Amino acid sequence: MTSTWSNSIEKNLFLISKLPDSLQGKLIKAFQQHYEELYEPEATAYLQDAIDDILTAFQSNDPKLTHLRYVWMALIFAVVVEPTVKYYQPDNSVPKATINRVAIWLIETLAELLDSKVKFNEASREIEANVIVNHLLTKKDTNFQVLFEALNVYKSVVKSLDANQSLEALLDILDDSLEGYAIFPGSQGRRELFDWWLLEVVPASWYLFSPSYIYCVNKSTHSKQIASCQISELNQISNLMWSLIRESYKNRRNTNKDKDINQQFLKSTSEHHEDKIKSYLQIPPNQFMINEYENIC
Repeated sequence: MTSTWSNSIEKNLFLISKLPDSLQGKLIKAFQQHYEELYEPEATAYLQDAIDDILTAFQSNDPKLTHLRYVWMALIFAVVVEPTVKYYQPDNSVPKATINRVAIWLIETLAELLDSKVKFNEASREIEANVIVNHLLTKKDTNFQVLFEALNVYKSVVKSLDANQSLEALLDILDDSLEGYAIFPGSQGRRELFDWWLLEVVPASWYLFSPSYIYCVNKSTHSKQIASCQISELNQISNLMWSLIRESYKNRRNTNKDKDINQQFLKSTSEHHEDKIKSYLQIPPNQFMINEYENIC
């Protein structure tokens, strides 16, 4: 196992080491292989097969929870792709409108999962999502590959809100981002971008966290500032979702409604993640509770 994988395991111990064994196995296998699609001459596997295997292992026993995770991963890419659109079309409102709409969907959907009494107007949400898609489809100046693929990501992000289309939409997002030019053009940095998805985005998406960093092929100060703002935006949305989870846990504990819930208590040997989880959950040390998502509703 390479030092890059070991370093990522150490940095993200709390997240990666507690993923299901099947998912961990797929991540390790995908990391150890090489892909022609990522411009690696020593290619040993097909990239699409690796992605399919990971997203299949990413599924849980609860389809609603799997859908929520897919949409959160899609939103991460919506945030990461935004600078591409803004570079070519600074006044384009599609990225921000999509991000806001999907963030609201995530909060509302999670609230419904945590409390069956909470219901939102699904028809209204679908209408708003369709408005965004229709706006995307009216764009005429997208012959340029970079811009076309970036805008296509947002179309796919909105489509991911439909449970029946979420997996296909996410595959399209990954195609436009990992192989395509939605995040950056050219061949440089393709393997590193894929590794970022493997080691950062997949584990973070499982727990509805933000990745700890955004991969930038351009190491300029400006690019790092943009990446910092992106992480901040994702953290804000993640914190909102975790505030709902934390409140639900407290309510169930206080009312004894969680007796049949199989709780999973996780400990982290990483000081970084220990502080991170404390701030999210605000509960005593050594009691880092993440509800077993399959029983969340």
